[in-house]
Amino acid sequence: MHDNDVVVIGAGVIGASIAYHLAREGAHVTLFDDADAPSSPSASWASAGGVRSQRRDPREWPLAVAAAARWPSLGEELHARTGFQRGGHLHVVEHKSDVGELHARIERERAAGIQVEYVEQSVLRKLAPALAPGVIAAAYTPRDGQADPRATTSAFASAAVRAGATFTRTHVDGIALDGKRVAGVIANGTVHEAGTTVLAAGSWSVRLARAVGLNLPIRLRAYQMLLSMPQRPALDPTITATNRALSLKQLRTGAFMIGGGWPGEIDEQAHTCRTTQESIDGNWAVAAAIVPALAPMRPATSWCGLEGDAFDGVPLIGSVPRMQGLYLAAGFSGHGFQLSPAVGEAVAQAILTKHEPASLRELNPAREGGIA
Repeated sequence: MHDNDVVVIGAGVIGASIAYHLAREGAHVTLFDDADAPSSPSASWASAGGVRSQRRDPREWPLAVAAAARWPSLGEELHARTGFQRGGHLHVVEHKSDVGELHARIERERAAGIQVEYVEQSVLRKLAPALAPGVIAAAYTPRDGQADPRATTSAFASAAVRAGATFTRTHVDGIALDGKRVAGVIANGTVHEAGTTVLAAGSWSVRLARAVGLNLPIRLRAYQMLLSMPQRPALDPTITATNRALSLKQLRTGAFMIGGGWPGEIDEQAHTCRTTQESIDGNWAVAAAIVPALAPMRPATSWCGLEGDAFDGVPLIGSVPRMQGLYLAAGFSGHGFQLSPAVGEAVAQAILTKHEPASLRELNPAREGGIA
């Protein structure tokens, strides 16, 4: 007899969502993390909070569509604030040579069920008058927007506990093995047994897996974020741009939040990161080229977080070959936040029914180039 049906390592937005969806189906689940809420340098703490369904790998489309349908009512479902704000998302282009591919992508995504449309300059100026004159068109997903990643993560964890899960706030020393089978987790020198162990510890997943001889095809990356002082409301949609490393949004506070994958420096031994002036300057300059009102400003603050980038940029979700009892949900490569409601539901279904849902099949860790 196991102590738990499932133990989940990591209470970030992915792990907390998985624990919630398992618990609401009646599973005996324990969520392990040494922090009450997302903390530095976790991805859920550092995230920009973009809720974007467009511009994803086709393998993520089913999850993105399912998640988009749930975000508007997610706070009501979890009985907590998520900060979701449906201002839409614009992916903008500045050159006529990029318009053809924009149209083609929109058609592919619409066929997959994503509610995306093409907008020209006249409509674009009404949606986002702050954009630079050189922006000529965009792909627009009106149901997208932004949310508060720290509040959403805590909402999932609290909802999991209300549904019957146990949240054990302690450091996980490692994954417990019984021969070649994963038997649970080791915390404070005690083995907590489970039928299934879910490794959803974000950037820490690589280290925990390596300790039991499993080399995940995931690279540690540091992504930085910038925040301005509050300004007058000027931008409802969130923004990305072709050929520019940029994510840009204006929060309810009026502050502009800017990112886009600009790298920070990593201390792998300490598992920490820090921003660099080069990336701060470069990121701000790119943002100001798209929203000129940012040009005279400077960041009020900056930070970075650690993320696990999968070998092909797409999450590794599924049972692990040759390690019975271990289920992996890692390698979200900087864009897992929007997917989190759908990931939690799909993983719970896979674990409880022993049947992999269609939305996860192409994300299996054993896919070509993945875990052998």
